[in-house]
Amino acid sequence: MYGRRVEAFGPGRRHLYLPGPHRGVWNHAGLQGTTEVIVCEALIDAMSFWSAGKRNVTSAYGVNGFTQDHRRVILQSGVKRVFIAFDADEAGDRGAAQLAMRLGGEGIACARVTFPHRTDANTFAQQATPTGSNLGYLIDHAIPLCDAKEGTNGDDHVAR
Repeated sequence: MYGRRVEAFGPGRRHLYLPGPHRGVWNHAGLQGTTEVIVCEALIDAMSFWSAGKRNVTSAYGVNGFTQDHRRVILQSGVKRVFIAFDADEAGDRGAAQLAMRLGGEGIACARVTFPHRTDANTFAQQATPTGSNLGYLIDHAIPLCDAKEGTNGDDHVAR
């Protein structure tokens, strides 16, 4: 179960999950039969892509919440490239780099979907008319993070 705090300046965490281990993969069916997948940081962000017609999307459970369930589904589906659409903040950047290293080591190329500083997919999608129409542009202009061989960008042995 997932919830998102809606107050602009409320105390505490913005994304709320029930306590305990996170299991399962949201939109498992959307990851089947495709070679490219979008992985968001939160469910509301993934639903924003889905609402904009990008059905090949799922969500981690936060920047460090990419689970073995996610890994298994992506590998079994034959995905070749993952677009990492984590929030545009320090934690999102760190989490995206770590996920790119992990998936690159599994033979999957990764690219970083970039949002304006301190925004996420949901906030960015809401700014467009019609809502979500700008998300495809960001996918088309994602920045490569790693190749599919060793989890590196091919130049310097660390994910950018």
